Amino acid sequence: MRLKDLVFLILIPVLVTGCGSDSGKNSNGISKLVASQGCMNLSCHGTIASPGTGAVIADEWLSSAHNLNNAAGCADCHEPDSGHPNLCNKCHGGGGFGVTANPDLSGKCGKCHGPSYPSDVLMALAPQHYGYSSATALPSSPRASYVSAQYQGHCRACHNPHANTLTQNHREYAKSLHGDPKGVAWTHYDFKQNNYAACQRCHTSTGFKHFITNNFTAPTTGFSTDSATREVLACDACHASYDYKKSLRKIPAFTATYKNFNGTALASYPDSGETNLCIPCHAGRESAQKLDTVADFGNAGFVNSHYLAAAGLMYMQLGFTNFTSPGAAIGTSTYGKSLSPDNITTPGGISGGTSSTHRKFGTPLINGDGHNPTVFVSGFMDKNGPCVTCHMNASGTTVRPGNGHSLQIDGNTFKQVCINCHPSENTVTLTADNFRAKFLEPQKEAFEGGLELLEHEIAKYGVSFDEATNPYFFDENLPLLNGKKQPVRDWTRGGTVDGRKFMGACFNFQVLTREPAAFAHARSYSRRLIYDSIDYLDDLAMNLSVGTTAVNSGLTMANGSPLFVKDTQAYNTANGTFTTVYGTTSEAMLYLIAWSRSTGAWNAVQRP
Repeated sequence: MRLKDLVFLILIPVLVTGCGSDSGKNSNGISKLVASQGCMNLSCHGTIASPGTGAVIADEWLSSAHNLNNAAGCADCHEPDSGHPNLCNKCHGGGGFGVTANPDLSGKCGKCHGPSYPSDVLMALAPQHYGYSSATALPSSPRASYVSAQYQGHCRACHNPHANTLTQNHREYAKSLHGDPKGVAWTHYDFKQNNYAACQRCHTSTGFKHFITNNFTAPTTGFSTDSATREVLACDACHASYDYKKSLRKIPAFTATYKNFNGTALASYPDSGETNLCIPCHAGRESAQKLDTVADFGNAGFVNSHYLAAAGLMYMQLGFTNFTSPGAAIGTSTYGKSLSPDNITTPGGISGGTSSTHRKFGTPLINGDGHNPTVFVSGFMDKNGPCVTCHMNASGTTVRPGNGHSLQIDGNTFKQVCINCHPSENTVTLTADNFRAKFLEPQKEAFEGGLELLEHEIAKYGVSFDEATNPYFFDENLPLLNGKKQPVRDWTRGGTVDGRKFMGACFNFQVLTREPAAFAHARSYSRRLIYDSIDYLDDLAMNLSVGTTAVNSGLTMANGSPLFVKDTQAYNTANGTFTTVYGTTSEAMLYLIAWSRSTGAWNAVQRP
């Protein structure tokens, strides 16, 4: 008999009598490391590789919190019968004694990580993991949880069971909206029920996995009838196993079920590698092309784009763009080209359409981009698509902490991506610490100022907007019905307005309001949608009147100052470069109308 087999036989009684102990030692007073050593030394298990990572399980466990904190040994999870294994039977063809081969599936993780385990540390995580559980008090408002009914016995969806140390990826994910158990995307309805079957594809992990692995076919029935659990977007939505780096799901380019920007075909999105996983849920549910199917705008419900449609806006697929004819001249281009994607970055786009550096991120198209051709070179930020490049981790650069799983545009994003095109703003050098306050927030406020003016113009037609109540647009000219405002049905406003264009302006307002980062995802497109909507509504004609309308609106900022101020020019310049905002010109006005980036003067054609 070999020495290590002898060691194992000596350890057998030690191994099997410490199951479930949380003291760092089993009931014989032997540490979990010593108690588990026999399993690792015995030829049966010493070289076994993890089916998830391919690493040796024994090596993973040795470096894990289970071992380093003396928290759990092999027997605590696998619960072998007394005398396991019978070495005589092993050598002479007999069977060994019982052992739990898959503790996760058998629910063994719950012994120490369940909702009722008496540990302040573990119970601090229980609301996120077991917010639904009968073992804890159900919150008064519905919430999602990491461990839904479909994830019981499925801890490996997010955790390596042997190298179980909580990683920075997990911590960052928990900060994200994808992992927020209170997030409205997961809790607003009980999405797993039959009534919301079509919603499951984006509002549950189970439905999303079905959708992307079944040729983008949306479920038609619910997957559970229990009334307690809702799902966040779990790790295995995007990763097929806990070997995260090597198991990212690979899916083809997405084609939406709505018409594209000019209504000639279904909207196709480019193959953007890892970003393909993001697009299906951020492409919007309807484009403004749906308005073409409305038979009577004197009696019609509002067409809703749905929410957080970052991809739909970035690739210029969603907005209402029929306020005038496509061939109408707008400066040196045409109305149609200014609101259509180019055919280089977007499938089905047109020659001479609007390009975008942000659309090029994470694709080979970024190589040599004119914003910084000396930086954008092969191997640098040219893989995995724009969503992953900006929100997670850019290729060819230093890896972000937690690989960016918080999805936040933070200092790491700035250092990796933003600084390459935005080193300064108004003579202020941008840094990882100040870029949000000095760059992003002013841009966001100016964008919101444009939306405020658009809402102001919509209100002139007796229509109010309520973001919290579907269908969002309500008729102020109708009496209350059962104490509530009535939704708009007559978009012609008594025959005084082109109903299609009025609903189109409201559609643009809704899609942009529900995508609060549209100013970054689709800067030019968003500005033009806002401008055109206002230009039509202010006098029912497309006549470049928005600048005057803005100044005369009387809208003010929180401090009482006018929101829109147009001084004699937009920017001061020095040596042919714009430097600081000129005089009293306001940021909201700079966003709303066009100005020269070489002279700082207002453009003759004010539409951006």
